[in-house]
Amino acid sequence: MATRRYKHVEDPELPTQVCLTRLGRVVSRPVGWLWPKRVPMGKVTLLVGDPGRGKSLLALDMAARVTRGSAWPDPESGSAPLGDVILLSAEDDAADTIRPRLEAAGGDPDRVVILRAIRKPGTDREGDLPFSLWHDLEALEAAIQECRPARLVVLDPVSAYLAGAGTHNNAAMREVLAPLRGVAERTGVAVVAISHLTKRAEAAVLYRAMGSLAFVAAARAVWAVGPDREAAGRLLFLPVKCNLAGGVRGMAYRIVPSQQSGAVPVLAWEAEPVEMTAEEALKVTHAPSLTRREEAVAWLAGLLSGGRVPCEEVERRAKDAGFSVMTLRRAKRELGVEAHHEGFGTPWMWGLPEEHSARFPAPDGASEPQPTEAPSAQAG
Repeated sequence: MATRRYKHVEDPELPTQVCLTRLGRVVSRPVGWLWPKRVPMGKVTLLVGDPGRGKSLLALDMAARVTRGSAWPDPESGSAPLGDVILLSAEDDAADTIRPRLEAAGGDPDRVVILRAIRKPGTDREGDLPFSLWHDLEALEAAIQECRPARLVVLDPVSAYLAGAGTHNNAAMREVLAPLRGVAERTGVAVVAISHLTKRAEAAVLYRAMGSLAFVAAARAVWAVGPDREAAGRLLFLPVKCNLAGGVRGMAYRIVPSQQSGAVPVLAWEAEPVEMTAEEALKVTHAPSLTRREEAVAWLAGLLSGGRVPCEEVERRAKDAGFSVMTLRRAKRELGVEAHHEGFGTPWMWGLPEEHSARFPAPDGASEPQPTEAPSAQAG
């Protein structure tokens, strides 16, 4: 593969050249789509939201559909193009999290390649370096070319792969993201970059993507995930910016236990579109402030509304959401959360008691965990 220089380097001895392309020589082509009207091919798509809203699960759900060429969750979109997926995940373990979740979503693990690190010539594994969009885009492009036909690249989260770049500096970020867009255009893959939202809830959603506004500017599509305030446990997937398609509407989903294992979550999508905008869903409300305990109770009720969740998973997500162990335990007692496990060596599972489950029914098509007898030992 030809070597490309991704960083701008000035040489005072070389004359400045202007790169021009006559538009009449440009061959027109239609926009290609990984997920029609939602995720374009050959472009960067940004997926933003607070921790614990299922952004990584959503990306794996997309990846699973690509690896099988299976149908998208909305009836009008048809099926995903069959191909390979390159996944960069800085937060989840491949063995105990990524593969089980991908397989639970129906994906083919042989079509997913995890880019773990960069190894320079002449070094061994001890010299492996973290991947950086600032330094290693050429290696990413080579990986895409090797994994033909590669359809999707996921950066989860994109902030983990910006070593050497000033993430809050627009000019510096454009120097990283413009070449990333170039890689997407040359290879034709869809790049989905995941980012958290800042806590500036009073700002427009476009300005809340973690880091520089250059993230949003570089993306041709921006989607936000957030809670439905009127239905506990229901999450919304809503358009923020769709430069290449008009009239696209949001969707709703819940995080539920998979049919294979109650310890492995999957997404249960609703077929009906959502008319609410991202601004409406994520705007600040001026209702009386909840106490931290009340927030934890509402959060835990929503998390468990789709069925039982492993205790360790609950605690991890609570930590990500900013709740202490003590606050989580108080919320557990107030909701009357029941803890079960199926025998020695199986994980403790937390679930809502029957009266709460009736208030938060699982969505159509979601698997209902079967009740088990609670052991006499105290749940952790």
